[in-house]
Amino acid sequence: MKKLFASIFATSLLLISSQAFAQLVPGAGYFFASEKTGNSDAVANHGFYVGTSYNIALGSGFGVAPGLYLDMLVHGQTAAAGSSIASAYLVGRYREFALNLPINLNYSLDFTDNLSLVIFAGPTFQLGLSSETTVTGEASFLGIRISDGEKFNHFNSDNGDRNRFNMSVGGGLGLHIGDLLFTVGYDRSLLDYTKDKNSTTARNMIKAGLNFAF
Repeated sequence: MKKLFASIFATSLLLISSQAFAQLVPGAGYFFASEKTGNSDAVANHGFYVGTSYNIALGSGFGVAPGLYLDMLVHGQTAAAGSSIASAYLVGRYREFALNLPINLNYSLDFTDNLSLVIFAGPTFQLGLSSETTVTGEASFLGIRISDGEKFNHFNSDNGDRNRFNMSVGGGLGLHIGDLLFTVGYDRSLLDYTKDKNSTTARNMIKAGLNFAF
């Protein structure tokens, strides 16, 4: 997967450098990610992304757009129990940073010079930068408080439980108004997010973003 990611990235740079008519499209947005492992309930995650794509015109309304984006995903849960004498409070927070390299084929349907509908689809290659869970807890008894915390690195080479590389496929729609491009899209992972051989973890993502087409 490392060699594949490097090859795709090099090919994208070659496409960018060899085209005379292309358009830089930086943007940012929000995404909702539903992650499901085996038969367990899906876990809802939220995040943001920022980056840019480089749309290369192929003619007749078609184009190809390699891009590079930084994603940040977060998820948190809390639990508490106790009485007036003793209590306990636990907070768990998961945070993930990743580089995504989408390569989308697109088709633009022009209504006017400043208004068009864009349809896009393609694969996305993901390189995980960090994946950490931080657990902090606090307990009190007769007014005495004790707190502690621990951090777990999911990409740790010794005991990490998540895969750093992944690939997804998806598509979406965009509304191009002047220099602004509003997009909504859906992606589904193709590879297992975890190293657990007894179950498979898949992720579905819905994205909405605002882009500037220069």
